[in-house]
Parts: sequence; C-alpha cells; structure tokens
Amino acid sequence: MWGKILFDKIEDKWKEEREKEELTPMDEAFYGAMRDFLKRRTVRSKEEINPLIKKMLETRVKRIRYVINDLLKIRTAKIIKVVLNREEININLAREEHAFYERINKIHDIYRKEVFSPKDVAYTDVATIIGEDIDDAEDEDIEYVAVKFIKSTKEKIHGLDGQTYGPFEPEDVCLLPKENAIGLVRREIAQNIELIINKD
Repeated sequence: MWGKILFDKIEDKWKEEREKEELTPMDEAFYGAMRDFLKRRTVRSKEEINPLIKKMLETRVKRIRYVINDLLKIRTAKIIKVVLNREEININLAREEHAFYERINKIHDIYRKEVFSPKDVAYTDVATIIGEDIDDAEDEDIEYVAVKFIKSTKEKIHGLDGQTYGPFEPEDVCLLPKENAIGLVRREIAQNIELIINKD
C-alpha cells in the first residue's frame, strides 16, 4: 500500500511537470525517496518466483523507470532554460537539482566570459570550476599575455591566477598570466604574440 502511494506521488509530480510550462516546486528529498522506492521494487521483481506475478512486477518497474526518466528529462530542460534566460529560481528544488543548477550557472558564466571577455579565455578545466565559486574580480590585477606554443607541453600549467592551463600542442594559442608567459617564452616553449618581452 505504501509503495502504491509513493508511486502515485511520483506519477502525479510527473503529470504536473508535463502540464505546466514553468518549473514546479520539488521536495528536497524527492529523488532520494524515489531511488529507494525504485530499488525496492526492482529487488522485489527479481526475487519473485511466480512467473505471472514476476511479469506483473517487471511491467510496473518498467513503468516506474519511464515516468522517472521522463520527469528528470523535463525538469532538466526547464532548469537549463532558466539558466540560459539568466533568471533566478525562487522555488524549492530537490537536493540534486539545486547542485545541478549551481554547476550549470557556473559553466554558463565561464562560457560567456570566454565569448565576451578575451582576458578570461583559457583552456578552462570545468571539473575544477564546478566545485568552486566564481570570483568576477579575481583577475582584475593580473596582466595576461597571448602566446603561441611552438612545442608540446605534456604537463598542465598552473597559472598564477589559480587556473590550470593545457596541455598544449604546437600552434595552440592561449592567454596566460604574464609571469607564466614570460617563463614559457624564455624557455622557447612558446612565442609572445601581444608584447615584446625584455629578456634582460
């Protein structure tokens, strides 16, 4: 009985999300309860030895999976739309959705910087970006230099701005903190594009 009530709750949420254009509120623990429910139902269907009952349970699990996957797909698209429109989400989200929203926001901000602000163009390591806060002012006092690589770099470059760059191949171009760029040029790994560097 409890399982039927929970499935009805999941299906009702799915129908609501399909009917409404805007993102609807979601309980913080919704996906956790949903995962537990699906796991129990899956185990139950596998353990059943009566062929008829087993078939019925497998059909129900298949239905549950379809509803859950479609619900996730719809809500994911709505969250991305909010980010693209540069809007704020002022309703409750599931714990996993809130984390997704924050990460997508950060990645979108980085993408816009790479398009509109040349000093921020770099081989950005997204894996580190999504776990850290973006500080729009952190690079204000750092001077950047455009360089073209003439040799491959097997290791990543740790910039003085806290970012990680590369590895690079010959002909790759990147904006690097000036101090990092000077070191690469002096070691004849890269060529300076924007500035004439005094090696003295």
